[in-house]
Amino acid sequence: MKEFTIVRGLFDTRKRSLIIDDNFIKFENKDQKNDLFTIIKKEDIAGIRYGIHFIDGYKFTIGREYQIFIRNKSDKELKIFFKLFYRRKLDEKHQLYCDIVDELWEKFINEIVHNYLSKYRNNEKINISGIEIDEDRIRFNKKEILFEDLELKQYRHHFMIFSREDNYNNKMLYYLKDKDAVILFSVLKTIIKDEQLRTKEISDRKVSGA
Repeated sequence: MKEFTIVRGLFDTRKRSLIIDDNFIKFENKDQKNDLFTIIKKEDIAGIRYGIHFIDGYKFTIGREYQIFIRNKSDKELKIFFKLFYRRKLDEKHQLYCDIVDELWEKFINEIVHNYLSKYRNNEKINISGIEIDEDRIRFNKKEILFEDLELKQYRHHFMIFSREDNYNNKMLYYLKDKDAVILFSVLKTIIKDEQLRTKEISDRKVSGA
């Protein structure tokens, strides 16, 4: 179990407790004395999205809000967030965000990714963030890309799915805005890696048998 202390920002300076346990998430997101915490059990966690929302002033960015949304199986989200302005305590706040995200991956998200991959390897169709993943290809917006032709390009706040043969056949997904985009990236990255290994093994067998 790990416990984090979150101070949301200038106008909410109360120290709030976030507990990430092997079996649940417990966050002090309420203000009623007899009902302070929201609890999500591990078996109810369905997905996640997270990222940094930049706060703009009149002429330039004045701050940022770190946001983490944890979705349950009823499609309700628990929002964990905290703000900073004018780079005050930037290193400390950014490290807190990274530590929370890492802990969520270790305790819950890796297992969700593993479950999706198990379904895929059992030839079950899966759909993550609007991308349908089939046996040898993905489909989206009435388009499709074979895994042997699929490329991923990762950026700080989003990633791109595209066809190597046709770069205009693509889709961009944002880690904060798009539901489970971070999970989709991990699943597709693993499938592509496995596909490349499988192709190499087939190629090696052909060479050795020649």
